[in-house]
Amino acid sequence: MLAQSPLLCSCGQLHSNAEACPTLMRGLDLNGGTMLYAGTPPPGPAFAQPVTPTPMSSPTPVVPSLVGQEFGRFRVVRELGRGGMGTVFLAEHTLIQKRVAIKVLHAHLAQAPELVARFLSEARTLTLVQHENVVTLYDLDSRDGRPYLVMEYLEGDSLASFARGPMAPALVVDLMTQVCDALGAAHAHGIVHRDLKPANVFLVPSPSGKQRVKLLDFGIAKLLSRPAGEMTTEVGVLLGTPEFMAPEQCGDGIVDARSDLYAAGVLAYLLLTGQVPFYGRTAAEILVGHLQKEPVPPHELNPAVPEALSRVLLRALAKRPEHRFASAAELRTALEASLAPPPAPTAPPLTALLRGKGTQAPVELKGEWVGRSGLFFQLATPPPELLSDVALVLRLPGGELPCTAQVVRHVTAEQAQAWNMSPGFGVQLRDSSPAFQAQLAQLRSGTRAAPTATTAAIPTPEDAQAEAVLQGFRRRLAGDPYAVLELPRDATLEAVRTAAQRARGALELLKARPLSENQRAQVDRALERVAGALHTLGHVERRVEYDATLGNVEGIERCLAAGLTATMLEQCRRRFLAGNTGREGRAAVHRLSGDALASVGRLEEALAAYELAVRADPLDLEGLKRWRFLRARVRGSAAPR
Repeated sequence: MLAQSPLLCSCGQLHSNAEACPTLMRGLDLNGGTMLYAGTPPPGPAFAQPVTPTPMSSPTPVVPSLVGQEFGRFRVVRELGRGGMGTVFLAEHTLIQKRVAIKVLHAHLAQAPELVARFLSEARTLTLVQHENVVTLYDLDSRDGRPYLVMEYLEGDSLASFARGPMAPALVVDLMTQVCDALGAAHAHGIVHRDLKPANVFLVPSPSGKQRVKLLDFGIAKLLSRPAGEMTTEVGVLLGTPEFMAPEQCGDGIVDARSDLYAAGVLAYLLLTGQVPFYGRTAAEILVGHLQKEPVPPHELNPAVPEALSRVLLRALAKRPEHRFASAAELRTALEASLAPPPAPTAPPLTALLRGKGTQAPVELKGEWVGRSGLFFQLATPPPELLSDVALVLRLPGGELPCTAQVVRHVTAEQAQAWNMSPGFGVQLRDSSPAFQAQLAQLRSGTRAAPTATTAAIPTPEDAQAEAVLQGFRRRLAGDPYAVLELPRDATLEAVRTAAQRARGALELLKARPLSENQRAQVDRALERVAGALHTLGHVERRVEYDATLGNVEGIERCLAAGLTATMLEQCRRRFLAGNTGREGRAAVHRLSGDALASVGRLEEALAAYELAVRADPLDLEGLKRWRFLRARVRGSAAPR
């Protein structure tokens, strides 16, 4: 590294090394000219190069801290980090304490129109791309001549901090499929990110431990549908991070969505092997690697990488765009398929003997498994009566197994023709004891039963301590998702996640105890209900639609406070009204009545009419605003109730 030579920083000061200023913008193009990189340097070998300092009359003064100052209705709490374009702060709404991240353009860059335009371009890009794996933009404004973005606040780590060496292939594929989803959403609007790297991928941990990807920093994104020459890179200037730049970005080729897929391949390569495909002492060496060299297959650097996954990355890293994957969705599918287990060998056809009654001869049947203990048998003649018990001898790969089953379904010839299947009947095996299930699994796998006589398994007694815990859960499971998590209807999303984590932890502790079969089944069912409750209440859009069916306006308000945008709310409202016809009309009548009553000063009656409107159409934002405003006014002037 050439760290001792002075570096010319975009803030106007000289620094002794590349880490002295987080706003440093540095680099060198293939012809020796200056080029700019947006954001922080990537992991791996340093590529900052010394340049000859230009004369300066005096160093730029240090910018005073913005902590405690207000940007619109948000007050800055603390600084979160700095990049090449701006500083990011944590801020809170002055009234409802909603937390957001505010990105403010550096003061010394606000004087450059082209950099201001690039900063504003990021805002326009984020408004187009609405996806759960892309950071959400709430607002755009300017303060003291410095534009700033108001975005959702994310708690977690960047991928640059999270990845400390080679990672497990399953985790890498999980993260990269989410990155592909985010890129696909951008590409659908004609937007190419052009700076995909670990620092621009943020990970938000969920209560289950899974990492949720958020794609950041669209500062140099390119909108392909723009007219030629508008918001494009100047001739001879390269934008991006050298280690992650596609060959066409390094030269004079056309940059499109496949350039992002190349960067995704580099990112996955780094996560799997701990190093990028091409590196060097200078940016020029790295760019030459992208243009001329072939990468070492990832599985040769890390034997834990499956060869199928290695082949996917090598295709993503193809020099020519037409040799790569055609879309982010295609790359996503290939990543998932690379870890899929080999197809299981085709099981032999299942046959069974249906024992006849009295002198009737047994009937040989052809069938197939339906779930763990269900079977369907083909039979053209009238099947046994519905809900009757039948005696069967299952012919399995490991031997024959006599059993009793109950007839639970008939498929007539007419139904079979309509459903493109054979007529027959379905049965459910009667014996569900652990000993029978173990013998069934053994014979199905092709293992023959031991010739020694088997003794009946001694059932495990019920655990008293577990029973006390399960008794509380049985009461909770009888209710709705709020009851399952023991939460009030106005609980915050953070309270939902905490309650789900607490319930799941208590149930997982029970699984380590000597439970009876019945208790173990109850624990599994409780875990499914807790997961379902978290799925419904832990996501703002799913929760707001569920709260609408309950008429739970307080829960809807919580979702709005948690970041549900007006666009998202309107989409949820359309789905809600599609399944609840007539509500929109009733709400409009009540709202008009409220307007009329409020205009003549009959505020209590107007409030009651507005409340009826909200209960009928709880996702109507205009109705919610009127009801909340009048409620605050009435409660502020009348005695509390």
